[in-house]
Amino acid sequence: MWNMGTNTNHFRRNLIFALLSVIVLVVFFVMAYNYKSRTSEQKSRLEAAVAEAKQYEDEVTELKRSITSATDALSDKSDTARFVVGYVVSSEEDIATAEAQAAEYGFEPLIVLDCIDDLTVLEGLALVASDAGHEIMLTASVFTVEANETVKSLLSYMSENGIDCADIFLLRSDYSSSSNVELVISDGFSGYTIYNSTPTSGITDDGYITFDYSFLTVDSTSLTRFSSSYSNLASMVVAIELDSVRAGTLTDSFISKLLTTLAAYSKNDDCEFTSIAGVAESLLEENESAEERLLEYEAYVAECEARIDELEEIIAEIYSQLD
Repeated sequence: MWNMGTNTNHFRRNLIFALLSVIVLVVFFVMAYNYKSRTSEQKSRLEAAVAEAKQYEDEVTELKRSITSATDALSDKSDTARFVVGYVVSSEEDIATAEAQAAEYGFEPLIVLDCIDDLTVLEGLALVASDAGHEIMLTASVFTVEANETVKSLLSYMSENGIDCADIFLLRSDYSSSSNVELVISDGFSGYTIYNSTPTSGITDDGYITFDYSFLTVDSTSLTRFSSSYSNLASMVVAIELDSVRAGTLTDSFISKLLTTLAAYSKNDDCEFTSIAGVAESLLEENESAEERLLEYEAYVAECEARIDELEEIIAEIYSQLD
């Protein structure tokens, strides 16, 4: 009897242990299943959230790329390089030389009068150049008070005799101080030439027209500047001093080399021979167009940035729901 009772108790303990083991296993499998389900659900939610957020993130990236493109386009001021070939003359024979070279290379010569010369001589040259239909530009190789007085007197003579004068003064870099610029503007000019290592052209904050110039010299500097002006699609006055030819510091062969180079440039769609008036008109039009494009650009960027802010808030909200 005792053995039978002992066996019965032992059987019951084994049975209870077995049942508990089964229950534990069931609970374990249920918990594991639930954990796997929750993990799978969380993974699915995460993947869905990431996919949703990516759509907005891609749009943000595209908007930022679009702003960058618009900014780059805004800096494009000109699509054409412009050259005006001028001859600093001191006689009627010089004007004839300018006409002959211009005819050979296919451009209209600009006649440049140096206001350190005798006023009577300058008046006669202005009359001859005007009668021949040439554009006239004034300069002063040494910009003194006396030279500026000659500028004023010559302008008065030209106005009285119906002779047009370019609105841009050929101001040399040695005399380009702010006080001299003020004198040029007070004389009635709407702009002046500048000299930069990298040729540029445009409108100043004060509304004055400026573009580069370069006097032809027998070295690589001149041709390098002309090439740079072309590469930067800038406008430039190329000045040839015929007194330098007579002095032997400038040769006809080098002038021919220059004009051949410029003539080759002018055959391209992004380069042209023009006049001082043509340069001024083009720069004013480009400046007006640039102002319009700036307003459009600012409005576009503001619209893009507002949309970016909106999208970034949506993205942040999506990810915050996963916390």
